[in-house]
Formats: sequence, C-alpha cells, structure tokens
Amino acid sequence: MNRRQFSDSEFVDKLSLIIEDNLKNEKFGVSELAREIGTSRTNLYQKVKSITHKSVSRFISEIRLKKAMELLKQTALNVSEVSYEVGFGSPTYFIKCFHDYYGFPPGEVKPEDSDKLEKTELPIDKPKPVQQKRKIRKPIIISSFILILLILMSVFMTTSLWSQNQKTEKSIAVLPLHNLTGNPDNDYFADGLQDAIIGQLGQISSLRVISRTSTLRFRKSNLLLKDIARQLDVDIIMEGSLIGAGDSLRVLIQLIDVYPNERHLLAKEYNDVMKNALSVQSSAVKEIAQTIRVKLTNTESDKLDQVRTVNPETYKAYLRGMYYVQQGSEEEFEKGISYLEDAIKNDPGDPLAYAGLALCYATKGHGVLDPAESFQRAMSAAQKAIKLAPSQDEAYTAMALLYLYDLWDWPKAKQTFEEALKNNPNNAVANAHFAWYYVLFNDFDKAVYYGEQAIKVDPMSAGYQSWLSLLYRDHGQEDKAVATAKRALELNNQTPYSWILLAEVSLDRKEFNQAIAYLENLPDDIYWDMYRAYIYLKVGQREKALAYWEHYKNIPNENPCMLGVMAAFLGYTDRAFELLNEAVDRKIYPVPYFVNGSGFTESLATDRRLNELRRKLNLPELDLKLAVHP
Repeated sequence: MNRRQFSDSEFVDKLSLIIEDNLKNEKFGVSELAREIGTSRTNLYQKVKSITHKSVSRFISEIRLKKAMELLKQTALNVSEVSYEVGFGSPTYFIKCFHDYYGFPPGEVKPEDSDKLEKTELPIDKPKPVQQKRKIRKPIIISSFILILLILMSVFMTTSLWSQNQKTEKSIAVLPLHNLTGNPDNDYFADGLQDAIIGQLGQISSLRVISRTSTLRFRKSNLLLKDIARQLDVDIIMEGSLIGAGDSLRVLIQLIDVYPNERHLLAKEYNDVMKNALSVQSSAVKEIAQTIRVKLTNTESDKLDQVRTVNPETYKAYLRGMYYVQQGSEEEFEKGISYLEDAIKNDPGDPLAYAGLALCYATKGHGVLDPAESFQRAMSAAQKAIKLAPSQDEAYTAMALLYLYDLWDWPKAKQTFEEALKNNPNNAVANAHFAWYYVLFNDFDKAVYYGEQAIKVDPMSAGYQSWLSLLYRDHGQEDKAVATAKRALELNNQTPYSWILLAEVSLDRKEFNQAIAYLENLPDDIYWDMYRAYIYLKVGQREKALAYWEHYKNIPNENPCMLGVMAAFLGYTDRAFELLNEAVDRKIYPVPYFVNGSGFTESLATDRRLNELRRKLNLPELDLKLAVHP
C-alpha cells in the first residue's frame, strides 16, 4: 500500500504538532517522536537534518523554548512553572537552554498587557486651517525631540544592561598556595588547604569556581595573572601562602580582580590554633564571597556557619592522604589510602576521611582496576560519610559513580548525582559523569549540558574535553565536536577519545586515509583495537578488521563486551549476543553504552534479542519494528 508522502513543510508541521501535543512530557524525545511519526530514529534524524539543518533533539528543544516564550509573555506563570509546562524537568536546565537560545534569561521576559496589545483606532480629525497648523508646529517639534531623546536613552540603557548582564556571572580561580613554612614536607598541607577552599567556594551556586586540577597547571607559571585568568575564563584570582602549619595555622590570602587592570580586593592573614582549621577556611570563604559581592542563599550561609573543631592529627592525616592519592602512581595511591585509614582510626567520627576514601576508591575502580573490591570499599565509606555529614558532595559523587558504572541502578545514580550537584554545583567529576547517565537514555540535550558544565569548572581537563567532543557529535554538532577534540589534544595529545572522534568524523567525510592515520595514536589493547577494527571495516579493509578478531577471540578472560561489539559489526550476530549477554551477566563495563542498536551494534537493531539485553540492564526497550536503517 502506498503511503502519502509529505512535503518538507508538511513534515515539519506534523512533527511540530506531535511535539506540542506531548510538550509536558519530559521524557518525550527522539525515539518517541520517531514512533509517533512512523519511522526509524535514523531516518528521522536524516530527514530533519536535511530540512532544518538541526538535530532532532535540537528541533524538539527549540519548539519547547518557543512555547515557553509564549507562556512567559501571555500568562502569569513563573519561570519554574513554565519550565515544567514545556517539558523541562529542571528549572536550572531550562534557564540555561533559554538563555543559550534567546540570549537573555527567562526572568527578563515580562507578561504583555492584553489591553496594550489591542490595536486602538485614533479619532480622525477634521482638516484644520493653515494658521492652526502653525500654532501646533512647535509642540510637534518638541514632542519629536523628546521622543528621539527617549529612544536614545532606551538604546543606551539596553546596551548598558546587556553589558552588565555579560558580567553577572561571578567566577574565581584559587591558585595553588605557596608553602612558606620553611618545611617542604608541608606541601601536602598547602595543597589540601587550596582544595578545601575550592570545595567550600564551590558550594555557592551563584559562583563559578575552577577545579583544583585545572589550576595546578599554573603552580610554577610565569604567566601574568591576566593571562591565567584568560585561560581559565575567570575575572577573580585568589593567591595564598601557607605560613604556619604546626600547632597553629597561619595563612595569607590575596584576592585580585584582573580586569581591566589588576586591582587588589583583599589581603588578609588568618591565624588560629590547628583544631579550628575548618573555622579558618569558612571565615576566608565568607570574606571572599562578601568582597566579590556574591549573594549566598540561606542554606549556603548556614553551611558556612556550621563549623566544628578537628583533631589536628586526624586532619593532617586526611590532608596527607588526599595529597598522595592525587599524585597518580599506584604506589602513592596506596600510601594515600593508608593515611586516610589512619585518619579514621584516629577519629572514627570524622566524615572527611570517609568521603575521601569513597571518592578515591570509586574513581580508581572505574575503568582502571578490577572494580569489585574498590567499589565495595567505596560504597561502605560513602555511606558512613553521608551518615556523619549529609552534605558531603564527594561522598554522593562516589555513590553516583558506583550506581552508574558498577551496580547499574539508574534511578539511584540520577538521585545521587543530583544530590552531589545540589551540595556543590561546581563539582566537575559529578557534572562530567552525570552526562553519561543521560547518554544511556538518549537525552543528548542534557548530556551536552552537563558535559559543558564540567569543562566550565575544569577547562584544562583533556579527558572531559574529549568526552564532550563525543557528546557534541551524538548531538549533531560535528564542527563543535572536532574543535573540542582538537582542544583536548592541545592539552594532552595522549587523549584516545579525541583521536577516535577525529577518525570517525574523517570516516563520515570519506577521508579514509586520514581516518586510518588517526588510529595510529591509540593505545594497544582490545578496547582501542575494537575501534581500529571498526574503522578498517568501514573503509573497506575487512581483512585487517578480521585480523583483530582472530587475535582476540581465543584469548582467555578477554573483555566479552569489546569482543561482542566486534562480532556485531563483523556480522557474527549469534556470537555477538552470546558475548554481550556474558558481559551483562558479569557486569562488564562499558556494555550498557553499546546495546543501543546504532553505530557499532547497528546490525543488531532489528533483532528481538537486543531488547532482551536491554531489559536485563533495566534500560528502555527499542522499537525494533522502526529500527530499520537505510
């Protein structure tokens, strides 16, 4: 039976009506739209892209935002109410998307007065005598002058307000503190104090705070403060010096506004006994916030006021532990863990060491070590930290990573990520990994949002930049993807995901030799060799792709996920499902990201066994009847 073919404009109108009918449904996305219109995700993406030059998710988002503008202008609903009316589950995310699209926040949109919108007919005056016109000419000139003056004033004020709005976001980078105690062994304390100040400043929702990992690049830099600020995209720099770290704590803090010229805002020495170290930190943070005129919420102010004393030896053991686990080597990691465990032995009621242990085990376990023991320890430590201090964002972050990558408990992963970011919106780790939660559910709008938030606070992270490049490509923003991948490689040319992104884009552009050249930069193991095999297959070199399969297929205890993906794109469908089921049963990372019936596993898209896998993973089923690729 022949189906009526829509014209391009009719097709777009039809899509728009479907989206508007489902506007309040936050979960209505690309898959649901494809189902409603009666086509596959791939076909829908290709057609929308060819007509509108936008991805499907961007098309849906723009319709939501246009409706939001209507509601803001024509109703008395507030911003939060409008965000839910148009299908944005989070008002914060809605405000960000609205500002990105329109160039100003939704709070600036004022409801229109319906009476003023009605067209008013002026009475028609009868012709006047010439002399009468002469009498009113002067008032007309004066009125015209006043009107012009008002217009000029309006333009000036609008421009001025726009200029001010560009600077409304407050941002700060806390540079590594100088150790001036005369004892190099106190380097750990200087680093720990910097990390603590960043952590407390990060809890202020109206302030963007650069992560410690990005500021470390400038520890011994000879750059001007203005150049450092430009690279980190901030306007305020905090420098500091540790002067004493024995029985008492002495620290000097300087606050500098770097634009347009360097201007010292604050220079103060803080001095107290070591047991009041947390009080010193809170006092410094409150004074910084007050100096740069950052408004604290009541909750944020209360947190800074809730200080406690510490056992000096426990606190120093905690700082030593965090110092060593961040150095990078396995030996130093174990040394750091030992110090954190000593801190807990000294004071089992101190939440800091538990939170530190939880995050260390969770991040070290993810994708690097055999996760079983690390993740078990991380969960135990995180639960103790939260019980002792319910606002520990590091502990919530650790739990979120465990739920996402090890336990595959998606609702709890979402809940704990949200809790971590509620307590510290500047938590780069939580933002970066929360993006990959949304990838599982094909919500690339939110995935990109959280990926961007991560690099706003950790701009020097090559890893987060490379992850964002992949998210941009999945979101249909290829140019941004390429630029971000290249930025990651500028920061660190040993960033494999960036090379993969560039290879895949070259493949799309039929630049086959370039795609193969990029593969030379990947490490040598099954994870990256799977990508090599895929690219070779797509450029027509099947024998080279098969060589990787033959090399790995009989190796005992090899990663069944990567083998299963390789079997899928090579056409060994039954073997692919056997291996992928094994990966799911054994909870082998990263199998949840490969059972989506697209890309590497596109050949499985119409096989009912794919949904059986997704059910085992508690992921939404795919509409297999529509998952037909041209």
